[in-house]
Amino acid sequence: MKKSPKQRSTLKDRVRRILKTNKLCQIAFEQLENDIEVQTMLEDSNRMAIDRMGYSDHGHTHSLIVTMNGVRLFRQLIKGLQPTIVQEETGDANDSELVVMLGCYLHDIGMVVGRTNHDEFSVVLALPIIDRILVKVYPSDRHKQIHIRNHILHAIYCHDRVAMPLTVEAGVVGIADALDMTKGRARIPFEAGRVNIHSTSALAIENVRIRKGEQKTVRIEVTMNNASGIFQIQELLEEKIRNAKSLIDHIELYAIMSPREDTIIKEELRVL
Repeated sequence: MKKSPKQRSTLKDRVRRILKTNKLCQIAFEQLENDIEVQTMLEDSNRMAIDRMGYSDHGHTHSLIVTMNGVRLFRQLIKGLQPTIVQEETGDANDSELVVMLGCYLHDIGMVVGRTNHDEFSVVLALPIIDRILVKVYPSDRHKQIHIRNHILHAIYCHDRVAMPLTVEAGVVGIADALDMTKGRARIPFEAGRVNIHSTSALAIENVRIRKGEQKTVRIEVTMNNASGIFQIQELLEEKIRNAKSLIDHIELYAIMSPREDTIIKEELRVL
């Protein structure tokens, strides 16, 4: 029996299910979802990215996908790698996962200012948001609030390859951002006429899968229906993995050709 539209699982539902095993993340996620400032920033980030610049999605949907991928990647990675917070004895794995979740969710809010230096703007804009959320998560531990806040700010700052991530958690946030590369994210700029290697290669990406590795801790498989997708994999995802020095030895990356090859660009396409 098919589910009715009302019964279908939303992206938000999927994130909530993933976070069910971590009470800290559950509290923080609900705070984010019900925070008018956060939600308006995500709305305006998309307005800047899509409406004004012709870029791909940088709003709520992107935040949810990156959060979901970040938590999945983190949980698989820590089967063979200790999180930095655990290594430094400032918290446990649940605290580390909270850093990943909040870093993933808030990493692009600086897009409300503009694309250039948006990583730095995201840090500035996220600071008061993180503070008020962590008060709810750790109501009686100011010391923990500050430790976790500093980790989150580092992860946000490093997400776009401008700075090298120096923690496991920050490396996960940057890679999770690049994992949101399937064709749905590129369709809006492509259909609006923004035809370049970024939009066409993104349209070639069918699916991204995170699973247990064969030679390393994690295996990332990117399925593409056209060879142009290799640009998306090498120039964006591979670069972010290489930038995360503490993670590179734990991640296998594979590009897989789909049985169904697709023609992304027709015989003739006006580009100017």
